[in-house]
Amino acid sequence: MGLCQSEEEKVGNMKTRQIDKDLKAAHNQDEKTIKLLLLGAGECGKSTVLKQMRILHNKKFTDDEMNQQRKIVYNNTVSAMASLIKIMQSYRMGFSDPTRENDARIVLEVVKSNQESNPFTPELTVALMNLWRDKAVKDVFEQKRLECHLHESSQ
Repeated sequence: MGLCQSEEEKVGNMKTRQIDKDLKAAHNQDEKTIKLLLLGAGECGKSTVLKQMRILHNKKFTDDEMNQQRKIVYNNTVSAMASLIKIMQSYRMGFSDPTRENDARIVLEVVKSNQESNPFTPELTVALMNLWRDKAVKDVFEQKRLECHLHESSQ
């Protein structure tokens, strides 16, 4: 068998055998992989569990993954503060310190310009810190957090 095969057929058969071998190796490797299905409502911690498992098993995050997580933290921080400001505005609540109005304007401008995921500027950092120190903002966070759809981690 194979005596009458052309050179092309021989090369084709060799490629076919190599593909079959690679598929079998991939299948064997896949059989060793433990699969886990995490079910739950949104924001209940499914991805957090996976990240913690990864850390526990000494699997480091790549620089790209770290940068992606930074963007998420920046975004969550600015978005949470903007939500608190907007809920205060909707209830016509003022800040404990009237000078916080300028800080609120800075945060809302960042949101309006779609820059929430960017690293904080010094001006934005100061604005966020000043707003978080304001008693009225903290009160709104405690009383209206669910209405704003804020995560507990927003604190």
